Order: sequence, then structure tokens, then C-alpha cells
Amino acid sequence: MKSISVRLLRIFSTVSIWVLTAFISGCSLDTRMSTFVPKGPIAETQLDLFMLTVWVTGFIFIAVGGVYTYTIIKFREKPNDDRPLPTQGHGNPLIEIGLIGASIFLLVIIAVPTLQGIWFTHDTPDDPESRMGTWYNGDELSDEEADNPLIIKVKGYRWWWAFEYPQLGITTANEMVIPAGKVVHLELRSVDVIHSFWLPKIAGKVDLIPGRTNSMWIQAGDNYLNWKEKHGHKADDESLRSEYSSYLEEEIHDYYYGQCAEYCGDSHARMLFRANVVNDDDFTTWVADEKNGHKAPSNMNWDEWYAAYDENPNQLSGDLHEGLKIFMGRGQCATCHQVAGNPRALGVAGPNLTNVGSRMSIAAGWLNHRSDTNNVDIEKQYDNFFKWIKETDVVKPGNLMWRANGGGIGELTNENGEIALLTDDEIHKLSLYLQSLK
Repeated sequence: MKSISVRLLRIFSTVSIWVLTAFISGCSLDTRMSTFVPKGPIAETQLDLFMLTVWVTGFIFIAVGGVYTYTIIKFREKPNDDRPLPTQGHGNPLIEIGLIGASIFLLVIIAVPTLQGIWFTHDTPDDPESRMGTWYNGDELSDEEADNPLIIKVKGYRWWWAFEYPQLGITTANEMVIPAGKVVHLELRSVDVIHSFWLPKIAGKVDLIPGRTNSMWIQAGDNYLNWKEKHGHKADDESLRSEYSSYLEEEIHDYYYGQCAEYCGDSHARMLFRANVVNDDDFTTWVADEKNGHKAPSNMNWDEWYAAYDENPNQLSGDLHEGLKIFMGRGQCATCHQVAGNPRALGVAGPNLTNVGSRMSIAAGWLNHRSDTNNVDIEKQYDNFFKWIKETDVVKPGNLMWRANGGGIGELTNENGEIALLTDDEIHKLSLYLQSLK
């Protein structure tokens, strides 16, 4: 018996050490998807709620466990114990009422802040400094748009994200750009199944439900007034504004990862997105780049390129021209994808590919080509484009692009109706063209 106990103790100790080591070495509190280092008021509120729940449940665990431990020690059977069996009852009404009352009290302690947090998340504040007319320096806005915060319509697909900016007339995919310190209103809906928008460091989880539009607001970093209050500042001068800008630059300007937090199918775990938090000027520049879109290869205008393409495609030579011809023709890419500037690339079934060559990832964040210096690794990017086009069904099972066994949207077939996938050379040229979209 003793040897078995010792053996069990050793096994338990070994397992505990391994679990503790794994936790310490692999779990950092400050990751790009951490809930423990919040970078916005919504995330801060939800962390406070989480910690309150931990403390309350921890108290219950310790209290109940303490009573239980005390009871089994005090009333355990001892050798030669001839004490008579205590009288068996069916409970103590006073104790039972007290326990019920304590449970209700603890439930209220958790429930009230939870409800307040839900309302806080969904009630977009009217922050004067977040109205677009006060910070956006791009195209002239209507009076209504100038008085509203930035609005982003989030659409969830299997398995990728679309981000539409209705006030600015642009749509992007899988990478969202927002200004630091500004309230952003989100309208969320699903095109197919239930998804869930979750941006841990900035905002919490809100479901996207087919046939229904949910809403929430997010904010990366404190606004100016909250920042002043936290730091005990009362005056309002240029030096204080400069200090606030430094705070945003040093602590908030960054990129953060989000995830679908609702199981939505085979590739649910491969439905990530990226939120880039930038200053006002960089946001305006990004909007202009998205609106301007792209010219044809060799800096040709589109009327000139399409005239040559329609007359004799062979006169358009070079890898980029060949890649664009595959994009518009054999690959059927323009059937589902849109590229700003290209008058015939107007598809909406798949992600918008405007400036896809500047994005840090493809396949909804699953194929990442970010370098150690937070720039695009060109070689890794090419490999990712090539792999995605060649093996979409392997990279992301169940996606709606073409598949090796058929059944996808825009399936590639020959004149006989047989599956005719792109060759490696065609994929090479198409990958180079997609890389050029920046």
C-alpha cells in the first residue's frame, strides 16, 4: 500500500511540474490576442468583470473546500473509535436558507456588473473627438457623416471576414484599419452560419447571426479626456496634447489579432483577422490608397490594356501581364474578387483583393508572411500565394474556392467539362501579379 501511494505521489508531482513548466514557458500575458493586457475601454471593462468573477468563484471554492476539508478531518473514523453514530437528520432549515441567500447575493455581485458591461459594449458613446469631421482629413464628408463616428460593417463568411467602410466607399478583407483613440461603431452580420467577432486586446466577443444585425463599439486606446482623467491632468495645452499623442504612438499604434470565437465549420480555427491601429494621417493615406486602387501592369491605363487584351492577348507579354490575363480569364478570379481600379474585376463572392500584396497574411490570417521587422517577407509571401492557389482545399478544408476534387465556386474546367486546374507555371505568374497589388 505504501509503495502504491509513493508511486502515485511521484506521478502527480511529475505531471504537476510538466504542466507548470508548460504554463510558464508557453503562456505570456502580453500576446497579440491577450485579454490580460487590454488596449481599450471595452477590453478593460471585460477584464475587470473577468477578475471579479475569478475572485467571487475563488472565494466560494476556498470557503466550500475549507468546510469540506475541516469536516472530513474532524469527523473521520479513527482506530478503535467506539463513538455512537450521530443522529441522522434531513438538513437544517436555517443553514439551507442562509446558503440560498448567500448564493443569491454572490450571483447579484456578478450579474449586475455583467449586465452593465453588456450595455456598455453595445451603447456607442457620443464622443465629440471621435466624430469623423474632427479628425478625418480625406475627402469631404456630408454633414451626417461628419457628425458620426467611423462605421465599419463586418460580414462573416466561411471562413473569412469582410470589412466595409460605408462612409468612405471602400471594402477590405481580413485586415481592418482603425484610428487610435477614436470610437468606432461596428455593425455585424453573417452571410451563412453563426460566427463571432472577437478582438481580445481591444474588444470582446459579439456573435454574427444570419438574418440579423448586431452592433458594438470598439476603441483602441483611451480618448483624450479619459487619458487626462487617468493621469490626473486638468489643464489643456499643446504640451499635454503632445504627451497624449506620444502615448498613442508608444502604447497603442500596433497590430492586433482577432478570431472567430464561435464554432462555424471545418476551418473555424483558420478564420482570423488583423486589426491595424494607426494615427489619423496614416488612416487617411490608407483610405486614399484603397480608393485609388491599381493600374494595369507596365503602368498602362485600363482602357489601353483591355483594348489589347480583347484584340490579341498575346501582345501583352511578361509575367505580370500573363498573371493578370490568368486573373481575368483562365483562373476566373475576377468572377469572385474585386480589385479597385480594374473596371472588370467586380466580384463580391470572395475577399476584396485591393492592395492584397501589402497585407501581412492571406487565407484569413492563416498564411502569415510577416517578417521579424513587421514588414512583408517577399519570399514567404510568394510561397503563401502559390500554396493557397494550388492547394486551397488543403490549406483551408471546406472553403468555397476551387478544390482538387471539384465542387467549389468558379471550378476550373476544360471545354469537355473536365477538371482542369492551373499549372504550376500559371500559378507562378498569378502569384507574382497578386504580389504586385500594393
